[in-house]
Amino acid sequence: MTLNIHWRLDPAAEPQRLEPAARPPLPALVRDRRAPSQNRFDYYLQVADAVAQTAFDGLFIRHRIEADESRIIAAVVARAVPRLVVVPEFPASVGSAVYAAKQAATCQRGTHGRLGWALAPDADRDEREAAADFIDEEDLGLRADEFLTVARGVHGERPFTFQGHHFEVLNGGFEAPLNQHPFPRIFLQGEEDEALAQSARHADVHLFRPAPADVLAERIARLNGLAEAEGRRVAAGLIQPLVAREDRESAERAARSIPLAAGTLVASYDGAAELLANAVAAGVSELVLEAAPTLEEAYRIGQHVLPRLRARAGSARQAA
Repeated sequence: MTLNIHWRLDPAAEPQRLEPAARPPLPALVRDRRAPSQNRFDYYLQVADAVAQTAFDGLFIRHRIEADESRIIAAVVARAVPRLVVVPEFPASVGSAVYAAKQAATCQRGTHGRLGWALAPDADRDEREAAADFIDEEDLGLRADEFLTVARGVHGERPFTFQGHHFEVLNGGFEAPLNQHPFPRIFLQGEEDEALAQSARHADVHLFRPAPADVLAERIARLNGLAEAEGRRVAAGLIQPLVAREDRESAERAARSIPLAAGTLVASYDGAAELLANAVAAGVSELVLEAAPTLEEAYRIGQHVLPRLRARAGSARQAA
């Protein structure tokens, strides 16, 4: 089992980072005639460079309605940082599944196949309606199902015809060169039975929330059973926020100054590596790690936790 480790970027976090609009105003008598030479995208590239330099395998980019579009960030990053896999997160409400598939095919051509897709969890009704999405709650799962069916279908088949509740295609499908690269790996998430069943039908990777290794093992077994019934195999992943320092006391001290997401792992470098290796031993093969501040922590976790984790995970695989 190959272990892939990704870092997660939140475009809405730390808005002061290289964002001209977030800079403090100049005094009234001061006029700055310099054209701005850097903006928010330079910060995204700094993070991507840190991720690549510290041997992460990829960069996840969260969907934030109030921030820059994740798929455009991914395209910019992927061309500038050649080694990284880029996985933008976006909702199934983005529009035409055919056009989304065309965008993905174009990005795959431009990045030599380094694009993934992560469907974002559905927002609550108020947030969806603020984004002009008025779909009924009970139709959200069906729309995501149809979106993925159509997007993969037009990429891999010609002619492709589909008639559903939300999407309809008649004699569609891509020709060369758009169909000459693999379809992006699909990352889905959720703990409920409905989410696991959807991943069994469509996902390449299913991402779980933080949980003890024995709980993860039970959830992964459930996922594997559903995928096997569909004649498919789905890799298991874990989204893990963390605070790691040289020792546990330093990590706890740092954590007290940070709003912690649910399930945040607070540990020494060795402790974090050991707990993450336990998740790998339970069946996780894709890790999505995140911490704040994003740039500095990408270096810290990449330099201090990843080597320890890969050594432990490799030993566990050899022992098995």
